[in-house]
Amino acid sequence: MSKKIKVLLSVLISMVVVIVLGITNVVPYFAVIPDMVKVGVDYISLDRYKNAIKKDALVAEISNANNALSHPFILADGTAFEAVRVENAAQNSNEYAKSLREYVTANADGLLDTSVYPVMPYVLDEEDSILPISREVINRMVILGYAWQITGEEIYAERAWAELENVCGYDDWCTSHFLATAEMALAVSIGYDWFYDYLNETQKNLLAKTAWEYAITPALESNHWFTWSKNNWNSICYSGIGIACMAFSDYDTEKSAEFLAMCYRNMPIAFENFTPDGVYAEGPGYCQSGMNSIVYFIATSRNYFGTDFGMSEIDGFRQLGSFPVYITTPTGMFNFGDNKAEKCYTPVLHWYAREYEAPLLSVYQMTDMPGEFTADLSENTERNGSGREDALSSLWFNREYENADFSNEPLSLKLKSDAGQSLVLMRSAFLDEEATFAGIKGGYNFINHGDLDIGSFVFDSMGERWAEELGSGSYDAPGYFMNLPAGGRWKNYCKRAEGQNTLVINPNSTLDDQYVLAQSDFTSFEATEHGGLALLDMTDAYRMNGCVKAERGFELYNNRTSLKVSDNVKCLVKSDIYWFMHTRADIEISADGKTAILSLNGKQMKASLPADGEFSVMSAAALKGKYEYDSDYSDIKKLTVYLENVKTAEIVVTLEPVK
Repeated sequence: MSKKIKVLLSVLISMVVVIVLGITNVVPYFAVIPDMVKVGVDYISLDRYKNAIKKDALVAEISNANNALSHPFILADGTAFEAVRVENAAQNSNEYAKSLREYVTANADGLLDTSVYPVMPYVLDEEDSILPISREVINRMVILGYAWQITGEEIYAERAWAELENVCGYDDWCTSHFLATAEMALAVSIGYDWFYDYLNETQKNLLAKTAWEYAITPALESNHWFTWSKNNWNSICYSGIGIACMAFSDYDTEKSAEFLAMCYRNMPIAFENFTPDGVYAEGPGYCQSGMNSIVYFIATSRNYFGTDFGMSEIDGFRQLGSFPVYITTPTGMFNFGDNKAEKCYTPVLHWYAREYEAPLLSVYQMTDMPGEFTADLSENTERNGSGREDALSSLWFNREYENADFSNEPLSLKLKSDAGQSLVLMRSAFLDEEATFAGIKGGYNFINHGDLDIGSFVFDSMGERWAEELGSGSYDAPGYFMNLPAGGRWKNYCKRAEGQNTLVINPNSTLDDQYVLAQSDFTSFEATEHGGLALLDMTDAYRMNGCVKAERGFELYNNRTSLKVSDNVKCLVKSDIYWFMHTRADIEISADGKTAILSLNGKQMKASLPADGEFSVMSAAALKGKYEYDSDYSDIKKLTVYLENVKTAEIVVTLEPVK
């Protein structure tokens, strides 16, 4: 798609938006047009990696790699497996490493019972995709392959072959939903590589022939949208098919080189999500899938070619490994956008820790201790997925990091991505469930899986979350992924500014309570010995609401125990201004309205309001009535400050633990 066509599409989209919005108030929304042109088709990019290796050079590299190739090489090499074999025989490893081995092998033993775990049938899900099947086959190949490599018992290889032969008997690998195709290609590639010494030539040829017919050839012959996308489809599809091209390259070196050249050139398109500071624009949960696929490809490329041809040197890739840990809070996760509050674990953190000598990442991942395996059909997909992750953790984990020191990690920092996301994160300590954490979001509202949440924050203290982030709504809600101005996404309470911990100004003046295309950044940030201070310019978020100035100060102080949120607002006309903070705590407000005591699980937090306004309590519900697909937020309240008919406001709220 040319740049000219991209701009033309943007203009057409923006004209439609203006016409629709013009039914109620057309004039202010003509200001949307320049931003729509700038946005373009937001999830694509024409910026390839200019230093990528070319096809002709890759043909020679593939020949050299195949001449020196030893199996396994996908994800992990023989050295990694041998280290685990030695450890298993000696039975002298630490408890974490031992638990990983025992869980994965027990999981593999469970898969041997085909009456409980039959081979995966070809069944389309609600999206007409076999993606869950593809991912389960990956899980099974890793679990069974690990067990066979570590124990040498052929019963695991026999069970894996039954699964591989079954998927080769499918009519196709669902190229209509290419994510499923790429994941199945990865599964078969792992099976081919990890069981290479078990498989006979007829079996190997079947796997290669099917992978080429069902995955690699369709990837080359069709102009798939992931080839220029910036989201995790890019990473997953290129990674899965690219690894298959390495696994089966000797069946067609020229075409393997052709697609791999595309991988090295086009995968970095998605790196914009986390360059330059490693903050993943779509948030921690989506970071997990995108980061995993990129590391899978880079690790395999290094094992196969001896290099990743510069991909890992692109600014932001190294920093990406720290993002899941930095965004983790004592109670869970800073779950902005469509993300869950649960902590995000992934074995690639062990890979990053080893690669870049970053022990904090390994120590964090070690807190995800495997449980005891139980063969239970009701949980088989989720549990087997955990088995895959435990297998890779076992292979990538550096045992020297068990009691590592990470005291040099920054406690206060500002992060941003070229996709427009920006965060300030401050804490009293890492990996301490009683620590204090304060995080605030600036950035760009028009981000995939994003909210109208400029200025929203979370606050953890004393083992509790005092300022809540609501996370995702129902993906089935009409227009949930229509996030243009007045789009259906903004008919979900938890996606609107009123469903965040931020300001709402003149809510009756616009359909959207923050400007959908707003971009806001931190104008200053200082990390101090006792906390940190950031200033966020939120003015652009309220430009459609008669606001000419909205600045939010965000300070962690008092030896990193207390939080101050300071808002300075100026409007063109007398306005209604709301300050919201969602919480699960019970709230008791003083007679003068200047103090509120929040109580949660036997602990208390004091909120004070030294400047404008008085505290009140509201339910977590839309100001204009309930939306049809809203979740039940009856267990959440909103600590509120409401100023009516004012042109200026100074709202300062402090949160201090009550000891």
